[in-house]
Amino acid sequence: MAAKQKKEPSKRKKSDTKTAVIVLIIAVLGIALFMYFHKPKEKALPVKITPVVKPVAKVVRKVVKPETVPIPKHVIQVPAGSAGKIAFVIDDWGYTTRNCKYLTEIKAPLAIAILPNLRRTQEVLKCSSLAGKTVMLHLPLEPFNNNDRYPDNYLITTRMKPDMVEKLIEDTLLKMPSVVGVNNHMGSKALESKPLMKHVLRILKKHRLFFMDSMTSPHHSVGAEVAAEVGIPFAQRDVFLDNINTREAILKQFDELRMKTKTGGYAIAIGHDRELTMKMLKEVIPILQAQGFEIVSVKDLLKFK
Repeated sequence: MAAKQKKEPSKRKKSDTKTAVIVLIIAVLGIALFMYFHKPKEKALPVKITPVVKPVAKVVRKVVKPETVPIPKHVIQVPAGSAGKIAFVIDDWGYTTRNCKYLTEIKAPLAIAILPNLRRTQEVLKCSSLAGKTVMLHLPLEPFNNNDRYPDNYLITTRMKPDMVEKLIEDTLLKMPSVVGVNNHMGSKALESKPLMKHVLRILKKHRLFFMDSMTSPHHSVGAEVAAEVGIPFAQRDVFLDNINTREAILKQFDELRMKTKTGGYAIAIGHDRELTMKMLKEVIPILQAQGFEIVSVKDLLKFK
């Protein structure tokens, strides 16, 4: 009998079909993976940002005032006179009464040196006395150089006869009865003449007046020498406050006055009848008092000497 033949073709067909399915599946998976990983990215849309605007606070500008050190009005910070004694003599009064108001506003002692026979001499005498200030005669004496015009026999000169000198001084003192002392107006030449000054000081001694040398001839004045010979109370100027009439210059002179006072125990300052000088005296005197300086009248200072 003939042998049975194997059915191999049928098995091969099934195997091929199975292989084709697997390949197809792999291909589909491959395509799917490729599309997944190569998917085009979407572009992000720009985001509109709205800025947050905060309300601006209103700026208030404050006026910054410089710090000031209060000046005590009644309480002295250090003992009065511990830094020394100061006397102020204010020259050239008689032209106007404009600054008389300061004589009541400045409570400290001042000596008011008044020129004779001027338009306002008598009014200044009155306002000075009412304010309780020391009244002095600002006696016009001959200088070496003079560009100002004065009436005849207004300046006492080295060429005058003694009788004329005495008459001029006596007539002046008769019109100015509240005078307690005298200082020279100009007088650089007169203060270097011993005969003239001896005669002048003898007349002043007769009226019990003191003499203060304004030191217009600081290196050659015979004032101190003659005063000692005659026996009259004598003083002399230490500082001119306002030869330069500016605030800065006057403040420097106040500093010099402080130093001279501390060195010698006392000092005398001369100022002039000017608005700025009087304002600064009103301002600075309380500061000096708070620093221990005692402000005294020039007459009382003579007793201290």
